[in-house]
This record gives sequence, C-alpha cells and structure tokens, in this order.
Amino acid sequence: MKKNSLFLGLILLAFSFASQGKQMLTKELLTSFQQVSQQWESLEVDYPELDASLDDIDGLQAKKLITMLKNSNAYPEIKAILADSKFVNLEEYYDVSMRVMGGMMAYQLQNMPQGININLMTEMLKNNIAQMKASNAPKAMIDEIEVQLADMEKSIKEVKRAMKNTSAEDKKFISENAQWIMSTLGKQ
Repeated sequence: MKKNSLFLGLILLAFSFASQGKQMLTKELLTSFQQVSQQWESLEVDYPELDASLDDIDGLQAKKLITMLKNSNAYPEIKAILADSKFVNLEEYYDVSMRVMGGMMAYQLQNMPQGININLMTEMLKNNIAQMKASNAPKAMIDEIEVQLADMEKSIKEVKRAMKNTSAEDKKFISENAQWIMSTLGKQ
C-alpha cells in the first residue's frame, strides 16, 4: 500500500507541467505537499478502485491521469483535500510532484558513486537475465526479472522526463534542502 501511495503521490506530482504561474519550491509548499500526500492514503482505503485505476495509467500521461481522477467517485474528496492546502488544483499538485521527483533524482544521481548510473543498473539486470537463460534457470524466475526490468525502464523514463523539466532554481532548492526533503517526504 505504501508503494502505491508513493507512486500516487509521484504521479500526481508529475501532472502539471502546463500549470500557469508555477509556485516556487519552499519548505512551506513541500510541507503542504506532504500533508496532501498523506491524505491520499485514506482515499486509497475508501476508494480502492482509484488505486487500481492509477496502476493502469502511464505516469507520463498527465492529462489522462487528471481526467481519470476528476471523473472518479473520489474527486469531491480530492477537491476538498486540495482546498485545504497550498494547491489550487490537481495540475498544480502534479507539477510540484514532478519537479520534486526530478530534482531529487538529479540530486541522487549527482551523488552516486563514480561510474554508477541509471543505465548501468538496467544493463546489470539485462545481463542477469541473459546469464539466467544461458544457465537454464526456471522460466518463472526469468519472467519475474523481466517484469522488474520493464517496470524499471518505465520508471526511468518518467524520472528522466521529470529531471528534464526541473528548473535550475528547483534543483538548487532541492540540493540545498535534500536532507530535509527526504526526511519530510519520508514521513508518508
């Protein structure tokens, strides 16, 4: 459930690149973001179909995701949650989430050990799959790792897009406040 909550939060963060008048990232805004994200957890309990529907949508399809949320039975509660926050609408919430995700990933990649990067991780999984096939490992085991690889590649695509759309100002704020952000968002 926590994995899905984090995924929902990240998906919603990614929603609003088209948002007019972006809010600057501040500790106050991210605290509000964290509070809204926590409230989403109760929506997932009350509306399990919402969580299941989100699993079927590519996080890069912001308009489709927002439309699905607006057409859901949970939308009145979503609007109420947003009304009590620093966010005007789903698009703005999604925008902040994508900016934070992109900035945090840029920060983490910048601080990875030398020679390690996202592409290397997928290559390692591909090599493991090839070795397993060569050693006649059980098909079910190989299939499971191939699913993990596909999920990882999808996530990497979303992260790269988020990183590309994260401004220099957002990256600077995140770099200067990374420990606080990880601590605050880790409370979910």
